[in-house]
Amino acid sequence: MAETGTGAVGAAMAAPPRTPTDALRSADGRLGGKEDGSTDIVIATVAQRTFLRMTFADSAGPNHHTPSAAAAHTPAHAPWWLDAHLDLAYLHLGGPTVTEELPDQVTRGVSLPALARGDVRIFLGTIFTEVGTEAASTPWGYRDHHDIEGAHAAGVRQLEMYEWLEHTGRARIVRSAADLDACAAAPAGSPPGIVILMEGADPVRSPDEFAWWHARGVRVVGLTWAKGSRYAGGNAAQGPLTDIGRRAVEAMDALGILLDASHLCDESFAGVCAATSSRIVATHSNVRALAAPVERHLTDAQIAEIAARGGMVGLNLYGKFLAAGRAATLADAVAHVQHVAAIAGRNCVGLGSDFDGGFTPADCATGCGRPEELPALAAGLAQAGFNHAELTAFAHGNWLRTLRAALHDAERGAVSRMSLGR
Repeated sequence: MAETGTGAVGAAMAAPPRTPTDALRSADGRLGGKEDGSTDIVIATVAQRTFLRMTFADSAGPNHHTPSAAAAHTPAHAPWWLDAHLDLAYLHLGGPTVTEELPDQVTRGVSLPALARGDVRIFLGTIFTEVGTEAASTPWGYRDHHDIEGAHAAGVRQLEMYEWLEHTGRARIVRSAADLDACAAAPAGSPPGIVILMEGADPVRSPDEFAWWHARGVRVVGLTWAKGSRYAGGNAAQGPLTDIGRRAVEAMDALGILLDASHLCDESFAGVCAATSSRIVATHSNVRALAAPVERHLTDAQIAEIAARGGMVGLNLYGKFLAAGRAATLADAVAHVQHVAAIAGRNCVGLGSDFDGGFTPADCATGCGRPEELPALAAGLAQAGFNHAELTAFAHGNWLRTLRAALHDAERGAVSRMSLGR
């Protein structure tokens, strides 16, 4: 098992481990162990910039962040962003560090400076662990589903990275609704708020251990990644919600941990819905009707179920999840947003970019592959008829409402446990 606590991990974070860049693409299209980055920042066309200024009825002004193409063309009152899915710990452990400007900005776009320039003030930072013999040699990998201690150690390693970011003043972990609201109210350029999301629950050694992870700051959990887990079937390894998975759902409900359905296969999605009436979200999922007919994407019925439970869907900007068999455009991204909105309403959709989630900025929707390019997405939504309030809701308001409700659920659960003497 890895050491716990920020003291031991601080020195390690100063010189993050390097991993091979030529790892094979996994079952979910994610590339393991790469070192990424990007150069020419193209935010949007002149027409899009002009239209966005008109939409916000405000002339462009200087941005609070480091001067860049984004700063030069972002309206003074453009909305800031809450991104519901970024693999920050995975990226940091694979190198180079996310705390500084990327030395190579071609194969990667996410770093804390880039998020600041893109005005991403809050994000769901993942604990992403990968199962398999090749993955086992990486900082985020473990051998197989029987390698319970290996999975746990890989998860703790990433948790410690987020704790280190907070300990050094680079970020703030969101543990409560009050924390969330404080991060939302903080001025541009403040350390970002991180809601910790576990992407695949194999690091949790037993359902009883969810309480330990919750105490350390985990507030959202997806039971599985693509390859499945001890708890549920994944989109590339189908299977049911297991007995231990049902116990996990019960434990999460008791703690108020929000369940992310993004990588559940259809059978496990149905199993989760049968096991709980609680809120469900899909932090980084798109529409099956508009993309490849595979279980990584949501059916219309699943979107409706998520909305009926008070949840929402985060738009994934990976091109292959937006369009099948061709390069994806911003119009494709907008079409997915509109499709979700037509089923669930414009208050049930937001951003879950998954930037650098095993693919490069060039693999995303054309012109929107890094945080600085998010104004292009806002422009596209404005052209599709989103007004200022709806754009603000998409950029951060919808996720704030949903996460605030989930965090209040967690706080009520804590009060209930105290009253029962647990």
